[in-house]
Amino acid sequence: MLELDFDTFATNVEPILTSYGCDSRNCHGGGIRGTFELSPSDEKDVAFDFDQASLQVSAYDREHSPLLVKPLKEDGGIAPHSFEPFETTDDPSYQAILAWILAGELR
Repeated sequence: MLELDFDTFATNVEPILTSYGCDSRNCHGGGIRGTFELSPSDEKDVAFDFDQASLQVSAYDREHSPLLVKPLKEDGGIAPHSFEPFETTDDPSYQAILAWILAGELR
């Protein structure tokens, strides 16, 4: 099991998801889309979002976690995203999410 840090998620990752509109009602904040759901931006529940985002992290293949790969244009992104928020793995938002994932501890 991979233990991820809630405080880092709340401070560094949640704002990224909100800034890209991932939590809008037309996206993951409107109910489960694929295997990922977030609380809507007007009814924020960071603990719920942490749990949901954590489910999108691969403990043993962290750099290929769905939370990173699906919105990545460089790797083709995964449909049905209408856009790929991360142009490359050098994107600062991508790097912030990656850092959160890599800092997790296997238990």
